[in-house]
Amino acid sequence: MAALAIAASSSDAVSKLPTSLDKSETNWTVTRLSTTNSDSTLLREPRSTYHIYHKKETHKCISQTIYPPKERRFGPTTKEIKAKHKQRKLEAAQKKEGTVTATSESATDGSFFLHTPYLAFHDPPRVLYDGSTKHCKPVVLIHSKFLWQRYKLQVGPSIAARGVLDPRGVVCWQQHGGNSKALKADDRKLKGYKVRTWRLWGETGKKYVHRVKAARHAGASPDPDILENEADAQTNAARADEVVYLKWSRPFSSNTRRYHFAFRGIDFYWKGTGTVQETRACGFFVRFNHLKLVAKLPAPLEVKKAGMAWIEVCLGKYTSSIAAKKCGRLELFDGAIWRLIVEHMPSALPQMLVDEDGREEVEKQSEAARTELVGKSVLYHVIVATAMCMILGEQQKRETIRAIIEALISEGAVGGVGG
Repeated sequence: MAALAIAASSSDAVSKLPTSLDKSETNWTVTRLSTTNSDSTLLREPRSTYHIYHKKETHKCISQTIYPPKERRFGPTTKEIKAKHKQRKLEAAQKKEGTVTATSESATDGSFFLHTPYLAFHDPPRVLYDGSTKHCKPVVLIHSKFLWQRYKLQVGPSIAARGVLDPRGVVCWQQHGGNSKALKADDRKLKGYKVRTWRLWGETGKKYVHRVKAARHAGASPDPDILENEADAQTNAARADEVVYLKWSRPFSSNTRRYHFAFRGIDFYWKGTGTVQETRACGFFVRFNHLKLVAKLPAPLEVKKAGMAWIEVCLGKYTSSIAAKKCGRLELFDGAIWRLIVEHMPSALPQMLVDEDGREEVEKQSEAARTELVGKSVLYHVIVATAMCMILGEQQKRETIRAIIEALISEGAVGGVGG
């Protein structure tokens, strides 16, 4: 099966490619790559592959490096887990004694980390970090709604400003934007969380909470929850630069795995796909878990003459995994994303390239530099964040349906025995 085009955002490339009508929409076309040798250069365009692993059940590590123990069907062995715990304890002891130089935790290696903070009786947003740990740069706050109807993504450099997120991984109270009415009126405002005098087992930020409580008891430092002027603090509180909504567009249809978000005038859709598959044994059982991301773009003149008003350009695919400790593999087509940004939203590029001669500077970038710039763009962060929303949301839906079916079966069995 031909792969969906990763170079179709260029009108010159689109004019050379065959098209086919998307049956789900009228006046749409899906652009596909040809399998002929003349188009082989398009298949070699840059792309990034991320392996999404579980991290302590609730967190997710999105890495370009394969971790073999978690690739196995049942995950790491007991021996490997014990060896890893032993190594962690040794590194912690060496770091405490100062006998080893700690590596910079703020440096990125092309990875992302999705942190899910836990505060009892609260629902703080997940945080996507540009790096392998939660000590790296935060780039997106992900707020989820009831029954997976909508996700609100707060993005921008302001989230990474010093003092916005505290060591718990949540917005500190100093940056609280106001009551629920104020937060609803301005979706760019952030919701802050106080450091309570009590803490339940399992809540994030154990050391930080204990340190704040000790400081309060000794009166040694300012309390992070005390505001000198609450009105001024709310007025000067940090705000997200942009807000993106990922919405479940067709919950009651034959195409339920379809989510939509808009970013700077372009519509994007995450939806199910059959163009990828898990090739290992039992991969048949996850065939309905695979996803793809497409962008809806105005059709070039050549395509419009054929009666098509829009084209869909594939920007990435997700292949679900049967491994217990791995969600799956996310492949993003950096070449297609680069052209989409340059041609349709140049403001999403780093500021250093957006000037009077921005176009010329963009064209001078090497392939490696382009890939690096794409990975740093706001659109790229939004794509990764929405991908994680889709992956986790679809997984939770399947688990909920499975639990309902199991409950019905057990109730039926009990009723049958009682009868």
